[in-house]
Amino acid sequence: MRRVLLLALFAGCVVPDPEPRFTPAWEPFDPQGKEWRTTRKALLVADCQFHNLLSKPLPERSLTMKALVGTAIRPPQLDLFARDALSWILAEEAPQADFVLHLGDALDLACTGEWETFVAVMGGAGKPWFMAPGNHDSFYFGVYDPRDRQIWQDAADGAGEIMTKDRFIRAYVAALLKQDDPGARALGTALGKGALPASFEWRAPAGTGGFLDAIAWRIDEESPWRSFLLQKIDMTGAQPDDPHVSVYLLDSCQYAQRPELAPNAWQCYPLHHNCGVTGEMLPDQLRTLRGWIEGGPGGHGVLMCHHPFSSLSPRSKSSLGWLWREYAIGMMVTAHTHDGYFRHYDLGSGPERIEMNIGSTTDWPMEWRTLQAYAQPDGPVYIRATRHTLVEALREKGGFFLRDWEVPIEAPDDYRHYKQGEAAADMLVKYYFAHHVRPRFLGPERVKPNEAARDTERSVKDTMLWTYDRLVRTFPTDAAASPPWPPGCDSDEAVLRKIEAAAKEPQLESKIALLKELGPFERGRHTIDPKTGESTDDARFRYRISQAAWASRFEKARGRRLRVEDDLIRVGER
Repeated sequence: MRRVLLLALFAGCVVPDPEPRFTPAWEPFDPQGKEWRTTRKALLVADCQFHNLLSKPLPERSLTMKALVGTAIRPPQLDLFARDALSWILAEEAPQADFVLHLGDALDLACTGEWETFVAVMGGAGKPWFMAPGNHDSFYFGVYDPRDRQIWQDAADGAGEIMTKDRFIRAYVAALLKQDDPGARALGTALGKGALPASFEWRAPAGTGGFLDAIAWRIDEESPWRSFLLQKIDMTGAQPDDPHVSVYLLDSCQYAQRPELAPNAWQCYPLHHNCGVTGEMLPDQLRTLRGWIEGGPGGHGVLMCHHPFSSLSPRSKSSLGWLWREYAIGMMVTAHTHDGYFRHYDLGSGPERIEMNIGSTTDWPMEWRTLQAYAQPDGPVYIRATRHTLVEALREKGGFFLRDWEVPIEAPDDYRHYKQGEAAADMLVKYYFAHHVRPRFLGPERVKPNEAARDTERSVKDTMLWTYDRLVRTFPTDAAASPPWPPGCDSDEAVLRKIEAAAKEPQLESKIALLKELGPFERGRHTIDPKTGESTDDARFRYRISQAAWASRFEKARGRRLRVEDDLIRVGER
């Protein structure tokens, strides 16, 4: 009897799932049918996080910090070849898309050198591209704005200057004006040739065409974190009766107070946010967004920003949620998590709202999406957001993941066990006191990299050097093509000797100096097969992407464990 009563009690606590109000469209769908109208297609990418390979040792680059944030240290091959992965995605997918949208975190440490690399890669897409700012694009390591800027200068060492938010907006607008888009050209005409104004709002004149429909920014040089960048992208199709869809690219990295690693305990309320945890939008940006929505031609809207809706500060979430609900905006697209998901939100009235979060092109599963809207006359609007992953795409193409390309276990450049230094719990204590407990009147205290962080950087740099060594040995240089040899070298043998000497050199500065020379050498040289004399440039590019994918998967799996997608299992050696 007791058992029956107990079961009845638990049964009474079970609540059935609510009836879903927003479900996938299972009905027959033929976008090639005569009645279907469509928008232009967008290619969505995010979180490539190009890393400055020449940075000095940083406090966050140790096993202690990696235990808290997995991407604090990536396998060196992933940092080396992440740009190749994005280049391949753009080369394969951009021709079938009309434009590219990047949802932030193009950079990692936030320096101008990382930005220049990113812009060069995006230029290879051959299509207009637009971007919503991410936390790594204008804040140190994507988490805060240090009061002692030396730590940020160390991160940017060898790669230009630090990329504060005001600098990011200026750099982005400069890149935007070079886009092959009528809207971008009209913006350039409106701006003229003078200096970029600190505060600006522009809407494309009627009949301009193109994708850029409106843009607004405010640059606060005294408090750069209060700056914002807002854009409206028109993805409506070319025909008059095509569905009208506007994309609003919001800036979720606009903060009222200087972002900090941890709110200080001497404050009665944590006004300062950690950029890697919380996103924020201030009233000036949201008022501009509301004006665009109310003053627009109608149609359907899609909100896009870097931080997920659930990660926004309470006030930002409340204000944006009200706009999302009251103006019946269909869906929201975000990034930041590197995982990707769909999430439903009940905003108080009307149908549930859907958020689609997209993963990273660098971190596993190395994904991207294409997005396009479809509709029939007087019918509902359907969004098709097809997901792709790099490994699946490469397997279909063939010519990747050759067995003799995989780095042998225990090799000097083996990403499976690359040394990261020893874990040091005292670093957490230093961070706690420096950022959380230390009184403001004592001024900022710099948390310097300890020996574990220095060991980490030496090991990572060594692995990069040995990776270049394997590249040169696997794909010999075509000396007849006048390669940009490192200083003092005129052959591959000389390059290999220089790599070996630097790898054995205990001084970190020597390793960084050679890495600075090897980057342009690898990107500028041509390679040949010594036996046939045929070019191996294409194979070398496929090799680099394969290394990035292997390293990304290893980083996610934390080892060589089998995963669901594995179809070939090695059970022994002959």
